[in-house]
Amino acid sequence: MMRVFPAEWHPQQCVLFCFPRRGGDWGPVLDNAAEALLTAANLVQEVCPVRMIVPDTHFFARYQERFRGQVLEVPADDSWVRDSGPITVFDGGPLLLDFTFNGWGGKFDARQDNALPRAVHDQIYPTVGYQRIPEVLEGGSVESDGRGTVLTTTRCLLSAGRNDFAGKVAAENLLRSTLGTERVIWLDHGELIGDDTDAHIDTVARFLRADTIAYVGPPPPDDPQHEEFVKMREELREKGRDYRLLELPWTGTLYSEVDGHRLPASYANFLISNGTLFLPTYGVPADELALQTLGGQGYRIVPVPSRPFIEQHGGLHCLTMQIPHW
Repeated sequence: MMRVFPAEWHPQQCVLFCFPRRGGDWGPVLDNAAEALLTAANLVQEVCPVRMIVPDTHFFARYQERFRGQVLEVPADDSWVRDSGPITVFDGGPLLLDFTFNGWGGKFDARQDNALPRAVHDQIYPTVGYQRIPEVLEGGSVESDGRGTVLTTTRCLLSAGRNDFAGKVAAENLLRSTLGTERVIWLDHGELIGDDTDAHIDTVARFLRADTIAYVGPPPPDDPQHEEFVKMREELREKGRDYRLLELPWTGTLYSEVDGHRLPASYANFLISNGTLFLPTYGVPADELALQTLGGQGYRIVPVPSRPFIEQHGGLHCLTMQIPHW
């Protein structure tokens, strides 16, 4: 039996979140991020049970009465469970994959985050298969159509500090042996200014359905990222010819409320869960166009206020990891 990496629209039994902690990287936006994450988790809870990883029980106590899901108290460095959490595949049965997480190529301390997949397995799913994999792979770096194809980016998978692969063939061999990948669509272009992940695919292009890729369209010509995203669109038209392409609007240019640096906002960083698409919104005019663009695509669309998340260079999808039904 072939190993299968299910698509995000596969029925889900749980969505993981990880609550912010004091002393972490959120700094002056900690309270805003906590409120926004609580709102997001409660919205997802309406369609799929949420399990909140809580590394700081004292800080979480002020929010706990309003949280509608379940809690798992374990240590964590940060909230980006998409990249630190387990990736689930099917191989005769469910299997939780525990890849190494090293803080996006050694940029940040991630020793506690690296232990999260084992904790999720041992404390929530102890009877399910588990596989520890020494290589680095983050959940936000790979997109599955559920049929053996993975969409990813060259800049992330071949970046220094992760696996130091000599080329695409070595990376494809890892994806084949661990995720059951039969085909890889590589994007060599498309990276948002302010992205710490070296161009995670979930910030720029996503499988929306088995036959559709939704992607971030180019910003205006006077934006320094214009050419980069024009090239990414051309790549998708060439390499993604088997798929319908749906262009998502540019968010506009957003800057940090703390120090004024440019932020990596994206409408591609949505979460699909049990027939609902949770769309990050930023309080900008383009939000309405994004909602209209994704309407009629087979999902109920729920907007999720996500402005505080991008202050730490992540988004809604980055803050979640789904556990599929088995």
